[in-house]
Amino acid sequence: MGRKIGALILAVFVFGLDRWLQVLVASHMVLGQSIPVLPPVLWITYITNTGAAFSLFRRGGDPVFIVIALAILVALAIFIIRQPRLSTRLSVGAGLLAGGTAGNLWDRLVSGRVVDYIHFRFWAIFNLADAAIVVGIILIVWEFWRKDQERAGYDA
Repeated sequence: MGRKIGALILAVFVFGLDRWLQVLVASHMVLGQSIPVLPPVLWITYITNTGAAFSLFRRGGDPVFIVIALAILVALAIFIIRQPRLSTRLSVGAGLLAGGTAGNLWDRLVSGRVVDYIHFRFWAIFNLADAAIVVGIILIVWEFWRKDQERAGYDA
């Protein structure tokens, strides 16, 4: 039960931190403004995005992303509840995925767009929720791959 609660706490933390950063950016910057943090690599750039993570599928409809986010959150909750025990990797991955998904879902429901602000000049502009989603998925896939390797008799 401890790791399940840990996943929930992490999800709430990621959601809250992403919301706080978005409010901070939106209230102190003008849309399109960039502030160098570690030039020439990292900038804080304020944009809004109607697409998916990393500005993918910008022409996609918000209802589609809302349904997908809700489905992910429900499936993740059911999966976690049904697990007798979570590994640390799965707990952290689930918490990151849930928190990031909930953060972007909130933005879509409230304003119809997501505030993005992390800008590595060699990559798309994204937010903390997007990063949490990606890292969460990587950890979950890694855990399932590791368990599959164990079942197959490999050392992972």
